[in-house]
Amino acid sequence: MAGTRSKKRTPRKAMPGRIAWQKVAFALMAVAAVFGGGFGMGVWIADDQTAPDQVAEAGTTQKTAKSSRPALAVVRSAPAVPSANAPVLTRDLALPPEPTNRPVRPAGLSPEALGAPHLPRVEAPAVAAVTQQPPRLLDPGAAPWVRNAVASVAANGRPMIAIVLDDLGVDRRRSARAIDLPAPLTLAFLPYATEVALQAKRARERGHELLVHVPMQPHGEDADPGPNALDMMLGEAEVRRRIAWNLKQFSGYVGINNHMGSRFTESMPGANLVADAVQAHGLMLLDSMTSAQSVLGARGRAAGAPTVDRDVFLDNTDSAEEVRKRLAQTEEVARNTGTAIAIGHPRDATLEVLTPWLVDVQARGFVLVPLTQVLRARMGQGDGKIKTVEVRE
Repeated sequence: MAGTRSKKRTPRKAMPGRIAWQKVAFALMAVAAVFGGGFGMGVWIADDQTAPDQVAEAGTTQKTAKSSRPALAVVRSAPAVPSANAPVLTRDLALPPEPTNRPVRPAGLSPEALGAPHLPRVEAPAVAAVTQQPPRLLDPGAAPWVRNAVASVAANGRPMIAIVLDDLGVDRRRSARAIDLPAPLTLAFLPYATEVALQAKRARERGHELLVHVPMQPHGEDADPGPNALDMMLGEAEVRRRIAWNLKQFSGYVGINNHMGSRFTESMPGANLVADAVQAHGLMLLDSMTSAQSVLGARGRAAGAPTVDRDVFLDNTDSAEEVRKRLAQTEEVARNTGTAIAIGHPRDATLEVLTPWLVDVQARGFVLVPLTQVLRARMGQGDGKIKTVEVRE
């Protein structure tokens, strides 16, 4: 109010008791701050000193850098168990089915070459497991008949015999017996057989060479070569489509031969279609000679495809005596010409006679070789032994 004089306030004097309590509170706060900061620093240092070793992706270990801060005395915990989702370095040594005409992977190429699932890139050195696998060629740029060939020993002047077993894949039990025979054989799988890719893969792992046993039109209305058989009555476009289908059912093969086909292989247009496809895919051609009038081999050679013809049929009749007689004939051909190609089938009599014959054939002065080795020899490449560097994975 106007005219009223303001009074000057004077500060109250603090009471002695209040000052004492303030000092005690400040002291307690200071002690808590110091203790809390020291505890936090100790935990930070302890955590730094107990950092686990880092495990590299390829299986090697390296230590983490040590802290320069003073360490506290701590108890190290046990190493952590890797998570179930952590990446694991694997290597499929196996030879998984790759797409038609894709190179077989030599050592050092990516797992995709085998059709294996994509794995993370590994920079650190890794030590792969060592298993006994059939040798493969270190030549990914070569034609499939070279790239997929099974390496063999040099003949050194001995007569060479290649045994080809046809019609594999449909009769699973007998096919398995054939696969388990001593290598190297040349096994021709029917492309329409159930799980043919898995059967062919196992045969390759056992050291055998592979052929696609392409079904072709035979003489006679009662003979059935099976699905997707080549038949010129269907027209050129359909024959080409069926050739492509047959070649896509499994992989790792060196070439093809005909299943039945006594009529088709006598057809010049049909033989030309097959020969052109074989040459274009870098494959070899074996004329099974199911007809004496077959022109398949001649057309294959004219097209520039590596081609050979069968010499002996082992089991025109399903009897052990017939197989023994034909094996003796095969030996005679090899002795007189240097090479022989015999074709048989997974029949009980054939498998029973072949089992001991394959064991002692070398003692009689012969060498058992894959079909490509006979092909090379007949092409004038010495004894047919593969000269390219070989590797084992």
